[in-house]
Amino acid sequence: MTRKKRKIAFYYLTVNENLNLLETFNEVLNHINSLERTEKTFSLGSNKFCLLDNLQFLNNNRKSKLIFKSATHNFRPNLIHKETVDERESPKQLQEGEIEKTHIVTKFENDTISLIVEKHMQGITIGQFVKYLNNFAHHIESEERINFGFEIVVKENFLQEINRLSRITAADIVVDKQLLGSEALNYSNRIDHVKHEVTVSVKAKNNDNIEDFVRDTFAKMNGGQRDITKIRIVGRNEDNNEVILNTDFIERQEFINPEINEVTGELSTNEVFIEMSAALENF
Repeated sequence: MTRKKRKIAFYYLTVNENLNLLETFNEVLNHINSLERTEKTFSLGSNKFCLLDNLQFLNNNRKSKLIFKSATHNFRPNLIHKETVDERESPKQLQEGEIEKTHIVTKFENDTISLIVEKHMQGITIGQFVKYLNNFAHHIESEERINFGFEIVVKENFLQEINRLSRITAADIVVDKQLLGSEALNYSNRIDHVKHEVTVSVKAKNNDNIEDFVRDTFAKMNGGQRDITKIRIVGRNEDNNEVILNTDFIERQEFINPEINEVTGELSTNEVFIEMSAALENF
């Protein structure tokens, strides 16, 4: 029995504030799933395309399992045998490519959709998954244009992720409610009915950058200042795309170890979903 280690990564899905996250997500998935197979395809650039191949809803549509298939075409060099080193012409057409599967599991809980995405070089990324959703979401009639996004659940490389941003425009600092009762605010007699944690939102002035503030705050949190429990920042990358970073786990990644099909070399979908679903329950 041959097994293969595969990395999985954790994310949160977001949508416009005025829209219901779960209803909108499920509506878009159902719309895609109702299309003909040829209509589900989406170009990822660089001669690569993908499509939603399989969708399964669970737990009253609060969980889902998705299988994406992707392939790179316009590349058909000769084949070479490992043992004899004999070469032969590839039988595939130029428009064909080897199928690569990407497994995704989702869970809706506490008004949040958590995702676990299988990560490998030949599969699709979380960014490509969100682009795929948005491409089809824009065909759905809605009072507001649907626009999904995602939050990276980061782990140990938070500062490295900050370095990739050209500008940080906003930050939400989650702190213990005792801050309200501190000497500065003096609400000590009025916080009994306040949640355990409160959020302090900080925004940059026009065209300014609050990177130094975020770095200092993160250093205090890392230094054991327990008043600060979480930082969520909004910034822009070099392409001026919005990026959201969340220090909940700081790019949480784990590994699964499913069986592989010894004929095709593919991972066992059933085992992938079993292990990913177990990881999702602990998310």
